[in-house]
Amino acid sequence: MVPLVLQLLLLLLTLLSIRYWILILKAHSLKPVFELNPDRATSELSPPVLLALLWVTYQLVASLNQPQVSALKLSQIIQSCLILLALTGTLLLILTVVSWKSLPQLGFRLDQLRTQFRDGSLGFLLVLIPVILLLLATYPFRSEETLHPLLQLLRSDPGYATIGWIFLSAIVVAPLFEELVYRVLLQSWLEGFLTPLQAIVVSSLVFSVVHGFPDAIPLFPLALLLGALYYYRRSYIANVVTHALFNAINFALALAGDQPPG
Repeated sequence: MVPLVLQLLLLLLTLLSIRYWILILKAHSLKPVFELNPDRATSELSPPVLLALLWVTYQLVASLNQPQVSALKLSQIIQSCLILLALTGTLLLILTVVSWKSLPQLGFRLDQLRTQFRDGSLGFLLVLIPVILLLLATYPFRSEETLHPLLQLLRSDPGYATIGWIFLSAIVVAPLFEELVYRVLLQSWLEGFLTPLQAIVVSSLVFSVVHGFPDAIPLFPLALLLGALYYYRRSYIANVVTHALFNAINFALALAGDQPPG
C-alpha cells in the first residue's frame, strides 16, 4: 500500500496540475505557464549531434529487437551509470568545443536559476495528469514480465546499495543524459529543418519508443511536455528538473510497492 503521506502528496500535486491545465486550456497555449524565450539556437550536424544520432539509432534497434525486458544485476546498473556519466561528460565537452558561442542559446544558462527551477517544477506538474490517465489505460498490458528492469531489481534486491544506485541512475544520470541527447542535440537539430511542432513530436516518439511497450504510451506525454518546455524556455536545467522529479515520484511509488512506468 502507498503510505498516506505519499497519497496526500500525489493528491496535492494533481490538484495543482489541474489548476495549471485549466489556465492552458483557457488560453489555448502554454503561454500562461511558459513565456517564450526568443534567445535560441539550433544544432548543426556536428560531432555531438552525430554521436547522439548514433546512440539513438542503437537504442531504437535494441528496443525493437528485444521487446521483452530482462532482469538486471546491480553490477550492470553501476556500469550503466558510469558509462552514461562518461558519455554525458564527453558530449558536453565536445559541444563546448564546437559550439561554445551558442551554448546559452542551446539551453546551458546559469542566469535566472530560480526561474529555471520553477519552470522545471511546473513542467512536472503538467505531466502528471496525462501520464496517470495513460498509465490507467495501459494497465491491462502490465505484468511482472513488462515491469521495468530497474523495478524488477528493486523488488528482488531491495537493499540500501540497490536503492542508492537506482536512485542515482533514474533521478540523476538518466535526466542529465537523456535531456542532453533527446532535447538539446536531437530536437534542436530537428528544429533546423522541421517546424517546432514536428521537431517536438519526432523527438518525443523516438524517446518513447526507446523505452519499450507498454511504457512508451504513458511516457509519450512526458516527452511532449519536455519537448515543449525546451522549445519555450531553452533551459537544460528546467528539462532536467522536470525529468528528475518525474522519475523521483516513480521511484517513491516503487519503494512504496506501486508499479509506475519506467
